[in-house]
Amino acid sequence: MSASSSSSDDNNNEYNSDEAADVPTPSGVACLQINKVLARAEETAGEFTFGGQADMLPVAPGLFVDGKSPFGRKHETLIDENVRKGWQLESGRVEFKNPLWHSGMEKLSTTIANRLGYEGTPLQCVLYKLLVYGEGGHFTKHKDTEKEDGMIATLVLQPPNLHEGGDLVVYRDTTTEYRHDFGKKDATAAYLPHYAVHYADAEHALENVTKGYRLALVYSICLPRTVRQLRRNHCQSLSEEKSIEELGSGALKGIDRARFHALEEASNAVMTDKKLCFYIAQLSHEIEFRDDNIDMVFVRWWSTLESQHL
Repeated sequence: MSASSSSSDDNNNEYNSDEAADVPTPSGVACLQINKVLARAEETAGEFTFGGQADMLPVAPGLFVDGKSPFGRKHETLIDENVRKGWQLESGRVEFKNPLWHSGMEKLSTTIANRLGYEGTPLQCVLYKLLVYGEGGHFTKHKDTEKEDGMIATLVLQPPNLHEGGDLVVYRDTTTEYRHDFGKKDATAAYLPHYAVHYADAEHALENVTKGYRLALVYSICLPRTVRQLRRNHCQSLSEEKSIEELGSGALKGIDRARFHALEEASNAVMTDKKLCFYIAQLSHEIEFRDDNIDMVFVRWWSTLESQHL
């Protein structure tokens, strides 16, 4: 879609249209300045998903444990082997007696915080459950539901175990996927612990385990309680998710979080009467095609109080 203006003076337009690429480009002074600020955010944005060998953890965690694996739909617990086939134990029935495991988890939490773009923030890794997948074990593509207050991401830890298949695939969009094999490719899965991290709202799936048993520990990565309770002095924000309704800008993740902080820093550097007021809103852009060959375009956004604006 090309951007157009009724004014013939391009200097007064906020955007110019590049007809060859059909992409609007910013040309107004204010837009160009904001564009430069947002471009810097790429340098501090965290990684979408990452993982590898957890060399800060001991090979033997000292794991001690005291039906069918469920899957979540909203706040219900259901069982359907077409969706997920495996077994699970809740965190209250799992204990780690090796003290090196706990100190190693603290080091891993710091690594995760840095790579997610939360450097200096003491993120908390809260054990959610232990999972065991036998031959044919899997789960289909889905998004995690929020297990803990302030949850921003999921950590999957795999202690040394021997199996085939069972790769974790994380999807960023319709064309990009990231594969975590937990050390199978370099033949270290049976001897060393491995991990993978992805944002909680990232779609992901576990491919079929074809041989052996896959044991994994799932942790919720959460903001520290002090950050969860923080209420920034910004204009009230809207979000589709409960976590953002409660946390405001503190619940933003990845590039969104980096862009917000870049704009916030720029706003703090100007005079009081020039400071920006920030909103988080949902924008909907719809195009309807009718039989009379007339295209109808609707653009709507919703405020905090869920009132509709055109």
